Amino acid sequence: MFKTYLLAALVSSYMLSPAPALAQAKPDEAAAAYVEGNYALAFQDWSLRAEKGETAAQYSLGLLYLSGKGPDKDEAKAMEWFRRAALSDHLRAQFSLAEGYRLGLGVEKDMQQALAWYKKAAEKGLATAQITLGICYETGEGLPKDQALANKWYWAAADQHDAEGYFRLARVYALGLGTEVNQRVANIFAGHAAELGNAQAQTYLATQYLNGTTMPRDPGQAIYLLAQAARQGHARAFVRLGSIYAEGNGVPVDLSRAYLYFSIADKLDKNKELQDLPNREKLGLAFRMKTEDIQGALALAEEWKSGSLPPKLNLPSNNKPRSKPEVIQGQVLPISY
Repeated sequence: MFKTYLLAALVSSYMLSPAPALAQAKPDEAAAAYVEGNYALAFQDWSLRAEKGETAAQYSLGLLYLSGKGPDKDEAKAMEWFRRAALSDHLRAQFSLAEGYRLGLGVEKDMQQALAWYKKAAEKGLATAQITLGICYETGEGLPKDQALANKWYWAAADQHDAEGYFRLARVYALGLGTEVNQRVANIFAGHAAELGNAQAQTYLATQYLNGTTMPRDPGQAIYLLAQAARQGHARAFVRLGSIYAEGNGVPVDLSRAYLYFSIADKLDKNKELQDLPNREKLGLAFRMKTEDIQGALALAEEWKSGSLPPKLNLPSNNKPRSKPEVIQGQVLPISY
């Protein structure tokens, strides 16, 4: 979970969405060229500006080297450009350099160097670095475990209305990590994260709505939340949807649809984080289904692309009002949810 989150933060958030990296630079040819896919022109312009000491260009050039867009992929050069920008207090460059040291990308693994750069970025307010530092304290990676310090950094990210920070605090209160279990507070934080699009939080809240123990039972709201998480390619959301239709939980039983959602979950679960659960569920359904229905479900699963709603899903309306609890400097306001 930890490594997957960090790799996604480094590659997906920054490389696929370059806008944050360019925010510090003036509108220029390089930015426009990158968006248009003209990486050679972007590389040429950023190289000139990076050599002159422009930190945003140095960081952007590092991203080009890391991805192999423009020049050949060269992790060592990427880290060198990140280092130059990091020394000038470019926060994302500091985080990326820390990632390089933790994962051994272009440099030798060095957790102490990684932690030093994480702390620099975290102390200056980069939410991703705050969360990562919190995870290090929670898991004991490179330093002694300290849940209180982990929670401090999760709070810091949540105070910036960061979705992952909210979800980390939801876990803290749901599991009683360094504090008493408080499911109501956990649900509040999960609600914040879900509203900001965090797929894990959306799936978590959906489970609460299905169980009906800590939230009012509402299968329709659960399906709505799971659809939003599934659209993002969250495998566990598809497993939950499959279970809903296999069991008839608030909807008519539909084995073909359940088999379809379990199949997509299996397709998404490349690292087997779900421990082959989708396949076990499919096997149980197969004995009760016709061959042509199984084949039809498999065909639809292959056609589905991330970013699309789950196929054949009857999405319920979501017009119910939702309270919006606030978090102010580490304090949860006492309002109902």
